[in-house]
Amino acid sequence: MKVGIPEATLIVTLTALGLQILSNIVIRLLVDLKKEKRLRTEVAAFDKELREATLKKDKDKEEKMRLQASTGRLKATLFTYVPFLLVYYFMASQLGGLSTVVAHSPIPIPYVVSATGGMALFWWYSLSSFSITFALQKVLGTSMSL
Repeated sequence: MKVGIPEATLIVTLTALGLQILSNIVIRLLVDLKKEKRLRTEVAAFDKELREATLKKDKDKEEKMRLQASTGRLKATLFTYVPFLLVYYFMASQLGGLSTVVAHSPIPIPYVVSATGGMALFWWYSLSSFSITFALQKVLGTSMSL
């Protein structure tokens, strides 16, 4: 299926948006966000104490707390990573391949934008995904910030 630039750009952007929404829903379902926030606050307080005290024996406790804080996110990542890859490769097959130009950029970015201004699927998908991630996390309450 051969799709032109405006359509391909929109398809990739909407796919990135849809996958980010799905990812955040999975996080809300699988991650105890209150516990994660509490653990991150404890780790931040512990880090402050650790810097002040510089006691090496507390390093184990710090690592244990960090591991507990990140375990929930890892679970969610395991559930979403494979579907993301499958959707990405399916989208690539439908749009003409991984290196298919799906957007044009007026800004020359080395290694990302070609000399003619074209952006390949990978770069446009990444840019689309990263640009909406933080806003969606705030809206859906899945942000990792304290």
